[in-house]
Amino acid sequence: MTWFDSLVKSQGLRRALRRGVLEAAHRDRAPAIVQAIEGCQFMEGSLERVGEVHRRGVRHLQLVHFMRSDLGDNQTESPTRGGLTPLGRGVIVECNRLGIVVDVAHGTLALVEGAAPASRTPLILSHTNIASRRLDPFTRLISGDHGKLVASTGGVVGIWASPTFASLARYVDGVARAVESLGVDHVGFGTDNSGLGQSQAVWTDYADFPLVVQLLRRTGFAAADVGKLVGGNYVRVFNQSVPASG
Repeated sequence: MTWFDSLVKSQGLRRALRRGVLEAAHRDRAPAIVQAIEGCQFMEGSLERVGEVHRRGVRHLQLVHFMRSDLGDNQTESPTRGGLTPLGRGVIVECNRLGIVVDVAHGTLALVEGAAPASRTPLILSHTNIASRRLDPFTRLISGDHGKLVASTGGVVGIWASPTFASLARYVDGVARAVESLGVDHVGFGTDNSGLGQSQAVWTDYADFPLVVQLLRRTGFAAADVGKLVGGNYVRVFNQSVPASG
């Protein structure tokens, strides 16, 4: 956390800590971040550490990652926790209380089935893709029903620019298919495009953002819907999750 503090300072970034900050940063054309943690191994079983990272600026918390977790089961390990554990449910309650976005990426369908009724705020599933066929074991893809469960909370599924799309145009087609399945209010751009190991994402340079917007428009999305997909849906969930001050 101390290293991250120094990075934020040296880069002149603005942390998004409360409702409305993202819109203000966009208006001011000011670099801003939502500080996040992927996986809760830092907790070491102590729920109090959620409050500690909140005090240090974290406003987005992903419950599980690749490693086995005492919060619940992840998609790439054999399930042993029965989905979401009582500690995982406690983390969600604490995130709701403090004002932290709850991210269920990497979680199994059973984990999301536990998280959806436990959370008072919409869920984010920050990086995945919706499978077009039967799911393979230990895949990071999700079924349509998995995505719809996230959407039922008012949440958003981020579509990942994985190498399987082969091009930016096909990635945009994948976003469009997700919209057909979940609705335009529940789809966004996926994070973690540098997290694909030796394979390279089809979107590696955010300077291509205008090109992706152009491709969405050519696909037939109205300007207002493009606004939702490129960040508006996430901003809505962020504002529903964090307090107006603090």
